[in-house]
Amino acid sequence: MEPLDWAVVGTYALIVIGLGVMATRKQKNTDEYFRGSRALPWWAIGISIIATAFSAASLLGGPGEGYSHGFLWLQLQLGDLLGYALVCAFFIPVYVKLNITTAYEYLEKRFDPKTRSLGAICFLLFVIVRLGALLYGASLVFSQIAGISIDSAIIAVGVVSIGYTIAGGLAAVIWTDVVQFFMIIIGVGVAIFCAARGVDGGFAGVIGIAAEAGKLQAIDLSWNPSSIRSLPTATLAYGILALAVAGTNQQTVQRYVSCSDTKSAQKAAMLGWFTGFVGVAATLILGVFLFAFYSSRPGLLPVDIKPDKIFPFFIASELPPGVAGLLVAAVFAAAMSSIDSALHSLSTCIIVDFYKRHFKPNEDEAHYLKAARVQIAFWGIIGIGAAFYVARTGESLLPFLVKYTSYFIGPLLGLFVLGIACKRTNGNGAFWGALSSVAILLGLINYGPELIDGFKIPGIWYSCITAPLTVIIGYLISLAGPAPDPDVIKELEA
Repeated sequence: MEPLDWAVVGTYALIVIGLGVMATRKQKNTDEYFRGSRALPWWAIGISIIATAFSAASLLGGPGEGYSHGFLWLQLQLGDLLGYALVCAFFIPVYVKLNITTAYEYLEKRFDPKTRSLGAICFLLFVIVRLGALLYGASLVFSQIAGISIDSAIIAVGVVSIGYTIAGGLAAVIWTDVVQFFMIIIGVGVAIFCAARGVDGGFAGVIGIAAEAGKLQAIDLSWNPSSIRSLPTATLAYGILALAVAGTNQQTVQRYVSCSDTKSAQKAAMLGWFTGFVGVAATLILGVFLFAFYSSRPGLLPVDIKPDKIFPFFIASELPPGVAGLLVAAVFAAAMSSIDSALHSLSTCIIVDFYKRHFKPNEDEAHYLKAARVQIAFWGIIGIGAAFYVARTGESLLPFLVKYTSYFIGPLLGLFVLGIACKRTNGNGAFWGALSSVAILLGLINYGPELIDGFKIPGIWYSCITAPLTVIIGYLISLAGPAPDPDVIKELEA
């Protein structure tokens, strides 16, 4: 990169750090650090919800998807819409009424401490996998622009992420997320414009090339369970996964309970879905434009390049000074808006659900604030290790995230459905139902191909298997034990 590019990236970094410093000046207790004292505007929380989900993996994987498959990935937004609508109707009213800090406090109120711990562990495993992909996505760009190895880039990005997140509470995370999301949209818009300028005929030329190659198709009605790009899979399988992520993931729940009331939390959730739709559509459009750009200039793009690396290659080789810096800043904005949230939610979960609950229940606020920052550093190091693993899988970022996070988020959704919808379920039923569902899934994955030739469960369907199994097995086990106290059930209803 040229000096002007580094100046753009540096200016952006100073703005974000300045916002973080201003937002953290008043932090004196854990409620301010974990929930922003419930004084943040719903629209900022809504944008933060999608900025958290819209990572560097999204900003690199989205153009890669658009380049390879056109607009078919956009169908997943229908599954997202279904998930957020159900969360608004059934989950958010319960969370806000109970005035909880983590989602897993509900599991103890409804069931027992061991079920709360199991739910929190599922979340921790889910976020560790995701954090590895987030750090790897940011490191892809940094390694290319800085000319260093991917391992060195992962360490550098990880260390910066840890230091950046330790300083900020939830208020800092949310306000910087707002700035970062708009930075992402501006960067993608500039990249689309630059790609269009390189195609004969401009935007019209891009549309012609994309149409001829079949890149403008947005709906695939075929029944293809193995493809996430078919409408039934995108709405049903991904819809269940989206419900799990939007409804039981501490990163999003932490934002719902930071709103002042139920209506504000519901508006924040739906704004999060809408801005997510805009962000995904923008990255897919960019991918289609990059396809047209390189189709009209054969030989410029390396033959063996992975889809996730096409956008970084375009930044490094085609953009003029200043613009390249803007795009690099946009990628880092996507990375930081997700990494800081992941680290912050991990710290919140550990402190509230384990440390304060089981080990140090009577310490003062200063102690818990210090412990929260130590946890951010610890989980940041774990995330660096996870990023090394992701780098060696050789999988594309978006499919990797969808597949591996489904192992843990499906049973977690089953626990919450049992709590909210099945009044007869007790703690033992919920606990063993969740563990049984994971055991059955692992059995199907490992031994199914041996029993049935060609048997394979696509990763996108994992949550569709484990969530219903958790509910069914948990309910049946509960019937063999005592019924929960009806007064407790009534107190927890929205």
